[in-house]
Amino acid sequence: MERIAGMEQLQELLVDELRDIYDAEKQLVKALPKLAKAITNPELKQSFADHLEITKNQVVRVEQCFEVLGEKVKSKPCKAMRGLVEEAQEQLQEHEKGELLDQVLIAAAQKVEHYEIASYGTARAMAKSLGNKEAVNLLQETLKEEEGQDKGLTTIALRLQRGIGRSKPETEAKVRSSRGASNGNGRAHSNGSSGGSKKKLAAGGNGGAGTRVLSDHEEIRQWAEKRGAHPACVRGTGKKGDLGVLRLDFPGYTGEDKLQEISWDEFFDKFDERGLSLLVQDSTARGQKSNFNKLVSRETAAEASGGRRRAR
Repeated sequence: MERIAGMEQLQELLVDELRDIYDAEKQLVKALPKLAKAITNPELKQSFADHLEITKNQVVRVEQCFEVLGEKVKSKPCKAMRGLVEEAQEQLQEHEKGELLDQVLIAAAQKVEHYEIASYGTARAMAKSLGNKEAVNLLQETLKEEEGQDKGLTTIALRLQRGIGRSKPETEAKVRSSRGASNGNGRAHSNGSSGGSKKKLAAGGNGGAGTRVLSDHEEIRQWAEKRGAHPACVRGTGKKGDLGVLRLDFPGYTGEDKLQEISWDEFFDKFDERGLSLLVQDSTARGQKSNFNKLVSRETAAEASGGRRRAR
């Protein structure tokens, strides 16, 4: 009886944590667009745009956690996130647009990431103790995303720090040069680790470390099958009758415990229904075949390319 009572109390704690997280994520959905508008660095701006789309998915995932726990979807005010958001917004008033503000906003974003990593890590541990595998998988998926976002922001911050003090003409020349040459990796939802950029989305091209955006079904299928990948969805992320989060599963990457194989027809039905495109890299900077891929909204892809026709 004592153990049952203890488990009930643990579930109450988990539900309380989820309600806090739920409110925190919804606050971010509202705050990120405003913060992104103040950013001048294209790569960082794209990172914030990616974070917004990822956060929207994470809101849905928290709702799914409530469902698998048999609890009502409900939030409670997250004072910690409110403080972090308000602090970031204050920076917009204290600094003019430019390299310094970009650095400040990276710091603000990483504070948010660290708070979320701690929150999701705690919630996952509670769900594991309760033996609720579905909730554990949902929380683990988000935790991995938050850790990936944090690493991506660190990478961008280091690049910006190396660029501070460089003269404007030199900086612009480098940007023009990078647009004409190959670009670096962006953050993949499931197969990469650093933040993407509008510059990279727009790069097109097939060689080097450049990326291109695909929307054509056959081209996506050929790209994936050349690498032994097959379409899949993340287990436990879809509501009844819905596939949930889409992925491309590569040999030796995850396993049946996390991803469930689906047909190409099922994949492309949801791909089109959700208005997605696929950002891919054909080869690394060293000329090796790359598995980097990232699902992005077509709106984001179109904005990133500056109105240019998307690569097909």
